[in-house]
Amino acid sequence: MDEQLLDAICERLVSSLSTKDAYIVREGDPVSEMLFIIRGELESSTTDGGRTNFFSSITLRPGDFCGEELLTWALMPNPSLNFPQSTRTVRSVTEVEAFALRAEDLKYVANQFKRLHSKRLQHAFRYYSHQWRSWGACFVQGAWRRYKKRKLARELMKQEGLLYDQ
Repeated sequence: MDEQLLDAICERLVSSLSTKDAYIVREGDPVSEMLFIIRGELESSTTDGGRTNFFSSITLRPGDFCGEELLTWALMPNPSLNFPQSTRTVRSVTEVEAFALRAEDLKYVANQFKRLHSKRLQHAFRYYSHQWRSWGACFVQGAWRRYKKRKLARELMKQEGLLYDQ
């Protein structure tokens, strides 16, 4: 990112402090800000909207961020007035010091700096996004389950003599 863009973002950051065991956002609630962690740890977990047998949890440390759902929202040509829903529950494990970038400020910066709309920058946020990694994990897990199911079905058919090897 260039200096002007970073300056515009930094001008809009506000300090944020969270006590231990405080919920920052819950899965399904509106996301109103991005948090960039300076000190402390957050636990970020998801059930992927309550899917059966799915749970993913990671620890966010200094240098990590959360609330990336807002980036996609802010980069839309005509973002909705409603904030996006959180895909994760984020809770402070320790006292946390962070910088917050509020939704309105992110939208303002996105409108002023069209470079934010670049595919390269969007890819970078997706690469470091725990939301996208969870979706990737869900996709791989689903594919693996389908593969195992097909393999088991083939084995059963083979045992029953219904499948003939050619």
